[in-house]
Order: sequence, then structure tokens, then C-alpha cells
Amino acid sequence: MFEEVLLAGGGERRIAVETRCGRPITNVIEAEPGDRERRLYDARRKKYGERWSNRKPACGGYNCFGMVFASRRTAILGAEDADAEIDDILGDDGYRPITEAEAGVGDLVLYKDMSIGLLHAARITHRGDLKALFALSKWDSTSGEDEHHIQHHCWTDAGFKVELRFWTDRPS
Repeated sequence: MFEEVLLAGGGERRIAVETRCGRPITNVIEAEPGDRERRLYDARRKKYGERWSNRKPACGGYNCFGMVFASRRTAILGAEDADAEIDDILGDDGYRPITEAEAGVGDLVLYKDMSIGLLHAARITHRGDLKALFALSKWDSTSGEDEHHIQHHCWTDAGFKVELRFWTDRPS
């Protein structure tokens, strides 16, 4: 059972989250979105999400990493080095890199900008026409969940150089 803990001074809540090897994971339970955050999410969906399929309206509590690694219970924010913390989770939890052609339902796609680092994680939901991959995403800690083609994301026109990396925890 997860134990809620107050962080000193901030009043933010977190839960005990560890990798399978017992390594603690930095997290915080995010607040529910207000009107401003809901409007921002609606604007993002209008700008980028013409072909997104909404699964869940704007909500708080968790982010994309919390959705894929912590069962939608918290936002995994990463300590000083978020990329290293996600690498720890992947390694400790038995994930291995795969190619896009090998990716299947339940596998992960990580979105990484080569100069900034890790941006996002999503879970593969299905293959569509012409074997195109679709994934479920939560864009930030106050957005909703959207299913989308893996190439239809929020960083297409913001100057990011996004590389997709695929991971599975299925046996090889």
C-alpha cells in the first residue's frame, strides 16, 4: 500500500514509489487543473490534436511518466537529472530498447529532444492502417489523456528535434 507523505515546507503530497529494485522515485501528486489549465489544454488540442482521440478530460494528479510507470497515481518529475531517473526506472524494471517495427501494444515510446533531453512518455495502444503505431499520452500534469499517431505530438513546430525511442518489458 502506498503511504502519502507531506514534503517539508511545500505542502505537496507524494507517495512512496520505487523501481522493482527498490530505488526511490521522485514524485508529487499534482493539483487538479483550474480554468486556466483547462483552457491551455483545450488550446493545445485545437492546435495539435485534430486527429487525437480524447480518452479522458483534463485532470490532475499525474503526468505522462506517472501514467506509464506509476499507474496514474502521481507525477514523476525527476530529481536533478530526469533522464537519468527514467533510465533507472527502465533498467530496474526490466525494460529493453526495441525498434519501432518491434513495438506492440503495451510497449513504451519515449520522446526525446537531442539538446534538451527527455520530453514525454506514452504507451502504445495499437497498430493502425499501414502498421502505423498509436499511443496514449498525457501531455502534462493538468491535461487529459489522448490517443494519437505517435508522430502527432505537441513538439512538431516548436523547434524541437524529437527522436522517438521504443522500449518493452516483454521477454526477448
